[in-house]
This record gives sequence, structure tokens and C-alpha cells, in this order.
Amino acid sequence: MAHHCAAQSRREAFGIRHLTFGTLTSLGIRVSGHFIAIAVLCVTPIAIADDDANTLTLASYNVENYFDVFDDPYVSDEGTPVKSRRAIVAIAKVIRAMDADVVAFEELENEWVLHALVVEFLSDMGYDHITALPTNSRRGINLGIISRKPIESATSHRWLDLKLPGDRRTWQFARDLAMFRLRVTDEHTLDLYVVHLKSRRSGDGDPKSAKWRLAEATAVQRVVSQRVAADPTAWVAVVGDFNDTPDTDVYAKLTSPDAEGRATLIDLHATLPANRRITYLSKPFRSTIDYIFASPALARHAVANSARVINDSAVLHGSDHAPVVVTFELRQ
Repeated sequence: MAHHCAAQSRREAFGIRHLTFGTLTSLGIRVSGHFIAIAVLCVTPIAIADDDANTLTLASYNVENYFDVFDDPYVSDEGTPVKSRRAIVAIAKVIRAMDADVVAFEELENEWVLHALVVEFLSDMGYDHITALPTNSRRGINLGIISRKPIESATSHRWLDLKLPGDRRTWQFARDLAMFRLRVTDEHTLDLYVVHLKSRRSGDGDPKSAKWRLAEATAVQRVVSQRVAADPTAWVAVVGDFNDTPDTDVYAKLTSPDAEGRATLIDLHATLPANRRITYLSKPFRSTIDYIFASPALARHAVANSARVINDSAVLHGSDHAPVVVTFELRQ
């Protein structure tokens, strides 16, 4: 009941009465005095207008502890300060400047903060499709997207068992491998995988949690390889905060070929000079840890020189990360 009250308070505070995520609608009914949430997935195809289907700009943005004022009784969010209005305004300005069609977010508390962000600051930007998924994070940092394109489905991989060869331990994703299927043209969908891999805090027998992240990366590469092997023409992107740099085993695993020797994921920012692809901004740890990877079929549609990192410290007051951006030509 406490969870319902918190959700109801969020709806009232943000002026939201009914939520629609593309073709996924969230409804609530009361049975015997109890509130029950129901998710209904409608499968009616949605036509995409020609004038807004020529290109697709995709961005990923770790917005650093984007928490609201409401206490969630199911996670340990009490130790994380509420996101300041100054920081929220700065984030909104960056999103407006990027003008991306789809923005993936890491470190959200919940879907409601995205609705509030769009309603108050980005209501003219066309972000009509919004959703977020809960993750395994004990303190409640989650993954979500805002999109101009319809969201057909959302899939979590948070309960997958993760293993490494020669290691007896079993892990799960520190957060999740969240997959959002978007209808980007009448003919094509985009499978957008969003991640936030384990932080570099050391675990028991795992300095800097390197093995945990490698187990996560191994699972990501396996899931995507299976998807691409089943359909080599699939448009697949894997984006987010990977908490590892390009010289690590995690990056090597993500970009490794599949069992047949075929490329699975291509780093679309790989050709940028090192000083232009810094995504973690806090000194002295400035580094590249946020990426946009694409399947070969999607990478062929990347617009030349469109891959960029917005790492101008003069505008990035809302987060300790810089967003990564790339544009695809959808009508090649």
C-alpha cells in the first residue's frame, strides 16, 4: 500500500493521470480494497510519418543520481540527495541542444522523474514515449528512455546468471541489461540495449570489481550475438555507462567476434581522438567509459562524422558524465 501511495503522489505532483509508453499502457484497478497494477501490451502496428523517419539521432546520458523527493520504501534511497533544480535545468538544456530522437538514461530513480523532466522542460520536443525499468541496484538507480519513436516492448535481463570460465562464482547484472524495442520506421525496429555495468568499487576477491564487469560484458556480448546471428539484418544498439575504458578486457569482450568470427558490436566513437571522447568528467579520473555500440547492419547506417561526445564543461553542470550521440540514416 505504501508503494501505491508513493506512486499516486508522484502522479499528482507531476500532473500525470494516465501513462502510455508507445503501445504499452499501464493501468490500475482496485480489487477488495487493494490497488493492483496491470500492464497491457497492444500489438497494433504504428505507422511512422515519412517526414520524421529519414534520420534517427541516438544519445546515452548518465544523469548522476537523478532522484526525486519521494521515499521509495523498497530501496535504500535515503542516502542519496534529491537532484537539485539547478542540475535538472542543466540536464534539460543539454538534452535540448542534442535534439536526439531517443535518449537512454542511466542513474534514474524511476520513470516519474523522466515524465517530470519532459512535462516541465521539454514538452515541445516530441518525447511522447517514456519508460524506465527497475534494476538490481540496492539504492535504486535504474535505466530508462525518452523517445519520439514508439516503444513496442521493454525486456529485462536482470535475473540472468552470469559466469566466467574457470570461476566458480555466479553474478547477476549490478543493474540490468534493459532492452527497449522501438518502431523507428514502418519497416524497421531498433533493439536498444541500455546498460550500467558494475562500478569500480572492489568486491570480495575482485579488485575494482573487474571480474564482475567482465561477466556482465560476456553476457551482453552473448545476448547480442544470439540476436544478430538469428537475424544479421537486425538493427541493434548497446549503449550506456560501461565503467571501463577502451584498453580493458571488458571493452575487448564487447567488441570481440562471435563464434563464427563475425563482428557483433562496433564502437561508433572509436575513431574520435582520445581527448574528444572523454565521458567521465570528474578529475583526476577523467576517462572514456560511456559508449554507443551498433550491430553491423545498424553501423552501416551511421552518418559520417555524426558520432560525438558533448563534453564541454561549460554546459555540463547536471552530471559527472558527458552524453554520447550518433545519427543514423534510415533510408539508405
